Amino acid sequence: MNCGSLVTDFDVVSFFVALAVTFYTFTKYSEQSLGNRAFKRLVFCALLLCVTDFLTCLSINSKTGSFLESFLYSFYLFSFLAFSQSVLAYTNAYIYTKKEAQIERKIVTKFIFPVFFVLLLINAWTGFLFFIEDDYSLIKGKAFIILPFFASIFALKSANQLGRHAQRFNKQQITVLCFLYEATIAMPFVQAFVCPTHRIISFVFILFSTALLLTIETPDDQALIATISELEDLQRALKISIEKKTAEATQRREKIERLTMEMMYTLAETIDAKDHYTSGHSARVARYSKMLAQKKGLSAEKCQQIFMMGILHDIGKVGVSSKIINKTSRLTDQEYAQMKAHPAIGSTILEKVSLLPELRIGARWHHERIDGRGYPDGLHGDKIPLEAKIIAVADAYDAMTSSRSYRKPMEQAAVREQIVNGSGSQFDKEIAALMVELIDDDKRYILHEYKSKEEALNES
Repeated sequence: MNCGSLVTDFDVVSFFVALAVTFYTFTKYSEQSLGNRAFKRLVFCALLLCVTDFLTCLSINSKTGSFLESFLYSFYLFSFLAFSQSVLAYTNAYIYTKKEAQIERKIVTKFIFPVFFVLLLINAWTGFLFFIEDDYSLIKGKAFIILPFFASIFALKSANQLGRHAQRFNKQQITVLCFLYEATIAMPFVQAFVCPTHRIISFVFILFSTALLLTIETPDDQALIATISELEDLQRALKISIEKKTAEATQRREKIERLTMEMMYTLAETIDAKDHYTSGHSARVARYSKMLAQKKGLSAEKCQQIFMMGILHDIGKVGVSSKIINKTSRLTDQEYAQMKAHPAIGSTILEKVSLLPELRIGARWHHERIDGRGYPDGLHGDKIPLEAKIIAVADAYDAMTSSRSYRKPMEQAAVREQIVNGSGSQFDKEIAALMVELIDDDKRYILHEYKSKEEALNES
């Protein structure tokens, strides 16, 4: 064959057919499913096979030298290996999960491809596999059999997979794939031994890629594709609807939570209003309780629960006479007994709140003491719920840092001393220590009798 006739009109047509099939495939199958990606890779490798074949011909025509010619032909053979592996990947796309396909692809790209590439590079210098004559004929080296070995392995494994999972393919696909597997094994030998001066490999695989494309375009598959497209449209519409409903539900929940908190604050202020000297007491106790819970490392949900318990911890005072609450002189035993009843009254009231049953914990046990001398139940130590221990410290702290009819707010150092002295007897040791840390961090003595309802509400 004359060198000048190596690049023929037939080659140009083959190239443009491969280009057209590749363009159509990448345009038509834009969805990134496993099967679509595998087929796009297959047709791209067929195009690459055609291109590397074409470049090798140009190199031989231009007489660039045996090394460069062998080097370019090596890329042509590497493209053939990539094509044969892409056929296996396409077969597996109907069988494997995405994770399984990725594992196999890693084995190929990290081991088989590098080994094959190194062999081709060595061959460019030694010719132990092959070298190319000026008429594009292939002269076989001593280790030529290595070249079709890797591609044959891919083809045989593909055939095995197809045989085991034939039910996953339509009849047209099975027919084309069987011919494709046979061609992958046979074509290197046909090219080398039967017609060494005729370039048929790239043409054959472009032909089979086109045939495989037509098997995807059967009426059954078109109907399936249309169904999948409709399902995807419905899925997108459902997703938009869910997002819209979720946003609306979130807004409603936030409004309900805000309304609930406002009602709780209003109720707490109504209770505080019975005592001329404790305005804002419940809001401050709630805030201090939340700060202690956060410092202890409790979850955000638990901290918010404790905050709400703090807001309503004194709700039982609605059952106590205002005269007793505001009395400036010493209470009689009977009056003190009525005052001590407010935790039990508060617990009874909050038991009716079925959605937030934990609210009663703070109301009932915030006057219990670690040494068991508290009320109403005389609990001691670990029998007192953690939430009540926290609120008890916060309640005592606010009582000492707020104005009373008989005294001004205590000095910060005196408050600290009282908390330390009460640790282990009146207060839980750990919670008292956390309160001392808050006091020590409060250099300007900000934590006392200052929060408005709106400020506290925004902080909640």
